[in-house]
Amino acid sequence: RTPLFAMFEQAQAVSESHGVDFKSVAIGVVLGGGISFLVGSLLAGKKQAKPDPENDYMAAKLKVGTGLSGALVAGQMYIGDKLGMYAALRELCAAKDSSVTAIDLAKKLSLHVRWVREWMAQQAAYGILTLLPGTGDDDLSLRYRFPAAMQEVFANPESSHYSIAMIQAIPAMVNRTRTVLPSCFKTGLGVPYNELDIAEAIDRHHKRHIRDTLLAKVIPAAAQGRLQAVLDKGVRVADLGCGAGNLMLAFARRFPKCEIHGYEVSDEAILLGRKAIEESGLTNLFMHDARTDPLGKAGERPFEVVLCYDVLHDATQPALLIDQVKRAMAPGGMWLLGDISSKDSVRENVALNPDAATYYSFSTCLCMSSALSEKGGAGLGTLGFGIKMAKKMLKAGGFGSVRVVLDGVDNTRWFEVME
Repeated sequence: RTPLFAMFEQAQAVSESHGVDFKSVAIGVVLGGGISFLVGSLLAGKKQAKPDPENDYMAAKLKVGTGLSGALVAGQMYIGDKLGMYAALRELCAAKDSSVTAIDLAKKLSLHVRWVREWMAQQAAYGILTLLPGTGDDDLSLRYRFPAAMQEVFANPESSHYSIAMIQAIPAMVNRTRTVLPSCFKTGLGVPYNELDIAEAIDRHHKRHIRDTLLAKVIPAAAQGRLQAVLDKGVRVADLGCGAGNLMLAFARRFPKCEIHGYEVSDEAILLGRKAIEESGLTNLFMHDARTDPLGKAGERPFEVVLCYDVLHDATQPALLIDQVKRAMAPGGMWLLGDISSKDSVRENVALNPDAATYYSFSTCLCMSSALSEKGGAGLGTLGFGIKMAKKMLKAGGFGSVRVVLDGVDNTRWFEVME
C-alpha cells in the first residue's frame, strides 16, 4: 500500500464518518494537503452535506474497485497460507531487522523464484511485507521484511492476534458464486458445508477463540463460576455441531475427568475430527455422526453440560436441535451456546454492525446456504440469531432461563441456557 493510497483510505474514512465530501478531501490530498488537509476537512466538514448516492459516481466506482481488490488480495493470501510462505517468512525474519529475498523464500520452500518474486511484490504493495530501501530491481537487491505484527497475524497460530484462518475458505466460497449460487437464487435451495477447505478453515478459526475466550473467560463466568466447578469435578458433556473436534479436544485436555461426546453432520468434519481424536491419544472423547446417531436419542444417558458453538444459524432445523438438547440434558444441566454477535434486525445490522457487508456475504455463500440446504429450512443465516430470536426460539423449546455471558469478542455472543 503506497502512502498516497493510505491517504485516500483516510479520506474515505473521514468522508463517511464526518459527513465530509469525499471528492473535496481527495482533491486536497492530491494537491499536497495530506493529513493536514484532512484535519482542515474535519473542521469544515460539518457544514457540508454528505454526497447524494444518486449522483456520486466516484463512490460507486470505488465500491467496484475495493470489491475487485479484496477478492484478488484474498486469493494471494490463500496462496501464501496454503504454500506455507507466511510460516517460512516468519522463520526467515525471526531475528530483529532481518530481511529476505524471493530467492531465499523460493529455495526454502522449493518454489519457482519468478512466481515468488511476483507474489512478494504484491504483498509489499498491499502492505503485508515491507520492501526495504534500495536502487536495484533484481532478485538479490529486492529485500523484504515481514514485520513482527504481521508475523503474529498471518503465521503464529498460538498468538492471540492470529487471524488468517478463514482465508482458507474464501476461494471455495467465491467459487460457489460462479457454480451453485445462481441456481440457489432461483430454486431457493442452498448447499451444505461439505468442502474440505471450508471445514478446515472454520476449525482453524475456532481454535484461538476456544483457547483465549471460551476456556479463559466464558467458562469461569458462567453460572457465577459454578460451571467451572462442575467441569473440574467431571461430568458428561455433549458438543452439538462439533465440527472437526477442536472444542472437544480442548475440553478433554482442560477437563480430563469429563466424558465428552461430539455430534456432527458434515462428512469432511467427521473425518477430520476422528483423525484428530485418534492422533491425540485421548480416551475421554467420542465422535458421533448425528444423522444416524443423534443427540437426545431414546435410552441415552443425560448430559450435565451441552456445548454448541457457531451452529444454530447454519442449521436447517434449529428448532429440532433445540429440542434435541432439551431431551438430552440432565435435570439442572446447562447449555453453553455460542453464536454470531448479531443485531436483531436487518436495519440495525446495516446501520450499526461495521462487519455487516462481510457477514451477509458469508451468509449467502455459506451460512444461509447451509440453513436452506433442505426443503423447509429455517434459513436464519449468519446474522439471523440475535438476542431476540435466540430468546424466542429457546423459550419456545422449553428453556426458561437465557442469559448472555459474554458478547462481542471475535464477533461471538455466548448464552447460558437452562430450564
